[in-house]
Order: sequence, then structure tokens, then C-alpha cells
Amino acid sequence: MTERRPGEWPAGLSPAPVATVPDDTPPPPQGPPIEVPVAEVRLVVTVDLTGRYDTHAQVSRDLHEQTRYSTDCHTAVVRLGEDALRVGMSLGAAIASRFFLAARAVEIHVPAGTRWAYVATEAQQYMRYYAADHAQPLNRTRTPG
Repeated sequence: MTERRPGEWPAGLSPAPVATVPDDTPPPPQGPPIEVPVAEVRLVVTVDLTGRYDTHAQVSRDLHEQTRYSTDCHTAVVRLGEDALRVGMSLGAAIASRFFLAARAVEIHVPAGTRWAYVATEAQQYMRYYAADHAQPLNRTRTPG
């Protein structure tokens, strides 16, 4: 029996020869490389609070359940219904606390013709507060210089 090492063909056997085809194709034209545009992909998270709510606790629980496993995203879209706006207290603060680190942008959708547009202003104000509060310990731990 002939000894062979792993990866070698057994004695007397060899791979079939590969037939080569003459290359009649002309060489590609020389010039600047062609740049193919790549579409930007953004992750958008949607939170739907348009259901029927009777208490603030229900709104808070639903917001928590829908954002429990959320990841970093580009945009967070929060849809608020009349019931959530009517019974929810400090919705802007609650929305800001969920997304001030996870989202680059937050969109708050309210029903048309309502007086609830202040929720977006409240959320923006609280996002600034939370971001500044988060930055304080980070700035203290940095080495000077």
C-alpha cells in the first residue's frame, strides 16, 4: 500500500486535466472606476399608542411593553391616540426617557385638529435634560488634557 499525505491524490490517480479555452475577449476599457450608488438603510421603530386606554398606568405599561426590546435606531415614530393623550400624564417625558439614547430622531404623531401638539415640545425639552444629565458623569470620568 502506498503512503500518501492528507490532501494528496492517491497513487496512480490524478485529477482530470482542465481544458483551457482561448480568451478572445478584448480587455476592459481603462478609465476611472465606476461608482455604484448604495442606498442608505435606516431602522425606524414604530410605537403605536392609539388603542383604548382608561388609565395612565395602561398607557405607561403599553409604552414599556412596546419599547422593552427596542434597539438603537435612526428614527422612532410614536403614534398617540386621543385616549392615550387624554389619560397619559407627562407623555413627552416618558417618550424622551425611552429614546434619548436609542434614537437619532423622534417623530410624535397626534390626531389632526387636537390641542396635543405640546407633547412634541415637551419630549424635545426632556430629551435635552436627559442627554445633559447623562453627559455629566461621562465628562467627570474623562482624563484631563
